[in-house]
Amino acid sequence: MSTNKSPNIIKYSLITSTTAIVLIFIALIPISKKAFYWNQCFKKSFQWIDKNEMELKKLDKASKESIAVAVCNGAVYEPKFKRK
Repeated sequence: MSTNKSPNIIKYSLITSTTAIVLIFIALIPISKKAFYWNQCFKKSFQWIDKNEMELKKLDKASKESIAVAVCNGAVYEPKFKRK
């Protein structure tokens, strides 16, 4: 094996691994944006429930957090009443 091939292998390995890491970080950008917006939704929903909703004031913190999670996940919606 020539002495010139070894540095080339190291150089190509470094380039390949650096490229892979950069591509992974680029792929994580949309996920991190969604996580940021979800966290903002959770904070604001929890604060609103804690401050404004009188019927829920007597619930503990875990219950209020559970409701805020449901709101941010889209599980809570305004019901539509059917006319008979």
